[in-house]
Amino acid sequence: MRTITFSSGIAALLLIPLTVNAQSTPQAEIPTAAILPAMDCIVEPSQMVEISAGVSGIIDKIHFDKNDFVTEKDIVAELDSRVELATLELANARASLDTSLNLRRRNADFGLRTQKRNQELFKESTISAQDMDRVKTETYIAQLQAKQEEDNKRIAELEALRAEQAFNQRIVRAPISGVVMERYKSVGEYVEAEPVFRIANLDPLHVELIVPIEHLGQIERGMTAQVELDLESQSGQSHIAVVKSVDRVSDAASGTFGVLLSMPNSGLRIPSGIRCNLDFNVQ
Repeated sequence: MRTITFSSGIAALLLIPLTVNAQSTPQAEIPTAAILPAMDCIVEPSQMVEISAGVSGIIDKIHFDKNDFVTEKDIVAELDSRVELATLELANARASLDTSLNLRRRNADFGLRTQKRNQELFKESTISAQDMDRVKTETYIAQLQAKQEEDNKRIAELEALRAEQAFNQRIVRAPISGVVMERYKSVGEYVEAEPVFRIANLDPLHVELIVPIEHLGQIERGMTAQVELDLESQSGQSHIAVVKSVDRVSDAASGTFGVLLSMPNSGLRIPSGIRCNLDFNVQ
């Protein structure tokens, strides 16, 4: 066996690359902040809703106008509902009547008392079996009539409920709290399927940005970011936004994916529909 020996100088040269590799920083340990640059974004309302009436009709009242603030379930408009209101009042009156029901119940109670008295007489053979059978039949019929009136009252209550729902369909309510962006109709106009208002929810706001595909996997739900508006009046001011969703499928044509953040807007101090700059807070 031949033994190969190296001089001290060559041995030192052979050890140099091993020493450099041992001290180099792995690619996986590069701070995430260094590979998430500032990005352009846009601030938008978190919701934009166009509302209309549940049925067709003529607008009778408009309670809000453009740029007004509305609260959820506020009545914003009403259709002409004179016929529906009269129908509702009639249905409520019928549902509240108890005269026929009380009459039938009293008649059934009297029949039971009569049957009980005649039962004693029948045991003493004072009345015939035919008379006893007639009393029992009349009592049973009186009980059925009382039950029929109870059913009629229940039906009247359901009809009143239906009339109330028909009346409520002619009332337009705000489904969310927000600002009226557009009012499409005025009093006296006929509406069928067209929207009457467009309402925008401005608290919270949404911050939308398009991110290059190389950053896929570096942005996760719950991450925070500093948002600066592209507006001179808000120069130097930043707002905190939280990542709400990250696109799971990227756009192959542009090599990008979308990220949506939620930004609180208490007091509606932050305007929407403007561009912004965003920096992620990465630890």
